[in-house]
Amino acid sequence: MSEKIIKVNLKEKSYNIFIKENILSSSGNYINQLNIGKKILLVTQNKVPSIWVQKVKESLTKKGFKTFVLVLQSGEENKDLSTLLKITNFAIKNKFERSDSFCAVGGGVISDLTGFAASIYYRGINFICIPTTLLGMVDAAIGGKTSINIKEGKNLLGTFYQPRIVIIDPRTLKTLSKRELLVGMGEVIKYALLEKTAKTRFSKNNFFKFLKSKRKKILKLNTKELLQIIYYSAFVKAQVVSKDEKESNLRAILNLGHTFAHGIEQVFNYKKYTHGEAVSIGLCLASKLAFKENLISKQMLDSVIELISDYGLPSKLEQPFNLNKIIKSMLLDKKNKDGKFRFILPIDKIGKVKIVSDILVKDVKPLFQSF
Repeated sequence: MSEKIIKVNLKEKSYNIFIKENILSSSGNYINQLNIGKKILLVTQNKVPSIWVQKVKESLTKKGFKTFVLVLQSGEENKDLSTLLKITNFAIKNKFERSDSFCAVGGGVISDLTGFAASIYYRGINFICIPTTLLGMVDAAIGGKTSINIKEGKNLLGTFYQPRIVIIDPRTLKTLSKRELLVGMGEVIKYALLEKTAKTRFSKNNFFKFLKSKRKKILKLNTKELLQIIYYSAFVKAQVVSKDEKESNLRAILNLGHTFAHGIEQVFNYKKYTHGEAVSIGLCLASKLAFKENLISKQMLDSVIELISDYGLPSKLEQPFNLNKIIKSMLLDKKNKDGKFRFILPIDKIGKVKIVSDILVKDVKPLFQSF
């Protein structure tokens, strides 16, 4: 497979995303070109196969880097302040300096945590991202959003802090369970629902049709189709971030389904539903709200729910659930204003979305009750 390169264009903060099979074995070559300090902390989690961390470490060692490895506990519930301090304390103990680097090797949780730690350690040291999950490759590793969760809600503490480089090896997906793979598919489907508003185009056909027609090959981890969904999803996000780094306008569309998702995740303590599963439910709820607001047709609503269900992702919450707690958590979402919801909703046809403000709690509750 030939190397794919996507540029995130942010002037002096610009960086490249490199996508290539077996790139981890040569990751040191790419990182060495950054002209950074020779200490690198590889931050990973216990469920990330050690083979991927070892490949990165060996490649870095060959280029003269002094490499440390910190293995944290996996799970969204561990994306918290105490885990953040484990990273910074490890760096202090091992005398990391401002020219050195933190490198996330793993999924979305580890990139959020490591990026946040890099942004606050000495007021900012180099951050490198090597995602090993589909969620990380198409979403968390790109764009510079870093965060931790607190008991009041998800991602309420964080910074915008761009990586110096993103290195993606599709081979790492071969070691994921089917459920872990599907965590990322929720985000991939999201891109299909907003690509026209993002002003990107997936060849001659739209991305939604591709995901529908190639579903079996994607779920079988066919290399060609996997590469296509990784490259295009990363490309869409890179284009949006390049136009709006800090979510003042266009970038907000990437939150499609996420106000619902974050509320669901937080209320279930990040255990019952993965992020991708919560996003899938959120996409269905956003589509239901759009239908209720006469923004989309019943046919389009049904198409969204059908595609999500066909990928084995949930389209609705299982009973029992505490609706009032979910609503309370959703109201803490950073996009809301004056106690009213501000949603990203699909409009007109597949691929188009818009920001809809002033949605009231009374408009949202029936969406859940219709389950």
